[in-house]
Amino acid sequence: MTGKATAPLAVFHQSDRVKATSLAGREPRLVVSFTGVGKPEARHQTEEFVKSSRQDGRNHVLFVSDTLRSWYNDPGIFEEILDVVGRYRQAHGITETVTFGNSMGGYGAVIFAGALRAKSCLAISAQYSADPEVVPEELRWKAYRERIGRFTRPPLEDTLEPGCTYFVLHGGGKVERPHWSRFPVCPNLHHYIIGKVGHGVGKRLKSAGLINRVTECAIGVRPVALRRALAGEMEFRRRSSPETV
Repeated sequence: MTGKATAPLAVFHQSDRVKATSLAGREPRLVVSFTGVGKPEARHQTEEFVKSSRQDGRNHVLFVSDTLRSWYNDPGIFEEILDVVGRYRQAHGITETVTFGNSMGGYGAVIFAGALRAKSCLAISAQYSADPEVVPEELRWKAYRERIGRFTRPPLEDTLEPGCTYFVLHGGGKVERPHWSRFPVCPNLHHYIIGKVGHGVGKRLKSAGLINRVTECAIGVRPVALRRALAGEMEFRRRSSPETV
């Protein structure tokens, strides 16, 4: 889900555990895009949703990386990221915030959405938790998880806020089931299971030419339009409340 930016990315913040790069937009809307773990051999994570989040330059985009790959559990990292986003919003007169993310970044998009008072959240292939006590079936990313001294994030459902609309997409099949099956069913969470693609939902959406449409619907909070866009790819939808937009 990467893409070439039409303008160079600017480094907005960098510490020993958080990197944030940005692209300025024309309107007072900010998309906060949380990056995934990235490739094991890569030192740095790659910004995601670069093109689709901008909407032809309308939106500001802040790409946030947990460079420790701690799933935002490192002591104080959650508060550091909130401060980074707050400073960007103040500097640019932001009046509306949306969170995006894939994999670890999808988890980040969910857990930060409420704290950032986001209007909507798009989480693709998001983990329910990285904590082996919570999801013991998960054996991926073991090298990163073993470096997390203490899991400080509360249960994911405790971070959901009624003022935010959540769009969560997972792949079908047994690999992702331990995560998607634990996500709560609630009125403001629209949960879609895409074929039997495992963790590769983002790649499937991109290859099907749907990523721009999906991000557009998430930003505009249009669940019916999103469901229709996914109709050819969707295995099933977990029921919440009736979709009206």
